[in-house]
Amino acid sequence: MNDTMNQKEKVMGFIYVFLLFASVTAICCLLLFYYNSDYKVFAQKDFAIYKMDRIREHQEAQSKVSVVVDSLYNKINHYNPGVQAVYEENDIKFMINTLKNVYEEKAWDVRYKSFYHIAEFYSMWFIDKKDLWGKQENIRKFKKNLEECEVGLLKNKNDLNASLNK
Repeated sequence: MNDTMNQKEKVMGFIYVFLLFASVTAICCLLLFYYNSDYKVFAQKDFAIYKMDRIREHQEAQSKVSVVVDSLYNKINHYNPGVQAVYEENDIKFMINTLKNVYEEKAWDVRYKSFYHIAEFYSMWFIDKKDLWGKQENIRKFKKNLEECEVGLLKNKNDLNASLNK
C-alpha cells in the first residue's frame, strides 16, 4: 500500500489524521475541563452563599415582624369598639400596614407573601370584630325597643280591658 501512495497523498493523510486527532483531543479537553472546572464549583458556591444570605435575611425579617404580629394580636384581641379610642384603631391599622409593607418591599420573593396573608387575616379579624360589635349593639337596641313595645302593648291592653269592663 505504501508503494501506491505518493508523497502528496501521504501528507494529506497525515494532515487529515492530525486534524482528526486534534479535534477529538480538543473536544475531550473541553468536556473534561470546561464542564468539570473549578469555575463552575465557584459559581455554585457563590450561589449557595447568596441563597444562604437570602434565607438569613428572611429569618431576620421574621424575627423583627414576629414582635409586630404578637402585639397586633394582643391589640386586636383587647380592642373594644364601644370605646371611642381612635388612636387604638389607627395604631392597629398602622401595624397591619407595616406587615403589608414587609411583603411589598420583597414581593418577588414568594416566602414574603406569608406576611401579606397574615396582614390580611388580621385586617379581616379587626373588621369582623367591629362589625360583630355593631350587630350586637343593634340586637341590644332592638331587644330594648321590643321590651318597650311589649310594655306599651300590655299597658294598652290593660287599659282597653279596664274600659270594656266599666
